[in-house]
Amino acid sequence: MTNASYDVLISAGHAGRPASCVHFPRHKCNLGAAGEREWTPIVADAATRTLREHGVRVIRLPADFAGKYRVDAAIFIHFDGSEPPCRSSASIGYPSHHDAAAAAAWRKTYGSYWPYGFQPDNFTEGLRNYYGYKQVEARDAALVLEMGEITCPRQHAWLAARLQWEGALLAYYLSQLIGVGNVPPPRRQ
Repeated sequence: MTNASYDVLISAGHAGRPASCVHFPRHKCNLGAAGEREWTPIVADAATRTLREHGVRVIRLPADFAGKYRVDAAIFIHFDGSEPPCRSSASIGYPSHHDAAAAAAWRKTYGSYWPYGFQPDNFTEGLRNYYGYKQVEARDAALVLEMGEITCPRQHAWLAARLQWEGALLAYYLSQLIGVGNVPPPRRQ
C-alpha cells in the first residue's frame, strides 16, 4: 500500500491511453468506446474538484496507475459501447458482495435522473474482474461505473449535455457514501 491517505480514489477509464499501454503490457490495451477517453476525464475532474472544495481528500488517477491505495471508496469511471448500438445502458461492477450496497445506492441516486435503465450488476467479465480492483483496498466500496452507452445516439446526446453535472452528482454520492464533505446534490438537469 502507498503511505498516502485518501478518502476517495477516482480513475478516468481509458484516459492516458494509448501512451500508458507501453508501461502496462500485462493487460490488453483497451482504448474504450469512441469518445470515452475524452469524456471520462471531464466527469472525473468535475467530481474531484467538487469533493476537494468540500474537504474530501481525493487521489485523481488516469486509467493505468502504479501502486496500491487504501481509501474509503474507489471509483473507476467509464462509458459503455455496443455493436450494434443501443444494446447496453448504464451498469455497475464490483469485486465482492461487500460492495453491493454501495452499488445499489449509486443505482438509486443515478437512476432517479438517468432515463435509460441499467444492465444487471457485474454483467460482464470486465465489470466483475476489473484490473484496478487489485490496486485498491476500499473500506466502503470499489466500483466501476459505466455511466451509459456512448455509442447509442439517444444516450450519447443525454450524456454529452451533462458531463460536468455527472461529476457533481458523483461527488454528492461519494460524500454521502463515505460520510465526509457534506456535498449538496446538484440541480436537476
